[in-house]
Amino acid sequence: MVVKVKTNFFGQPELEMGNPTLRKILLELSNKTKFSIFDPVSNQIHGEFKVYLNGVEQEDTSHGIDTDLKEGDKVEVTLVVLSGG
Repeated sequence: MVVKVKTNFFGQPELEMGNPTLRKILLELSNKTKFSIFDPVSNQIHGEFKVYLNGVEQEDTSHGIDTDLKEGDKVEVTLVVLSGG
């Protein structure tokens, strides 16, 4: 299955994988971008990133990071940029 991922730091990559989950998507995206988006040991998304599945923040999905994806699901990974003065 091909999953299209919308990001604000790496365009809209298409990732092909069998039985995709948010975990697999984030690990693959981390490998492609060299950004450390997700820590597979602690199962935590790093604080400067937000992950959404079909417009719902990952933490509020039924199985969190291990949510299975279906054909047509929309994944968005956003790098949150804060600035100060």
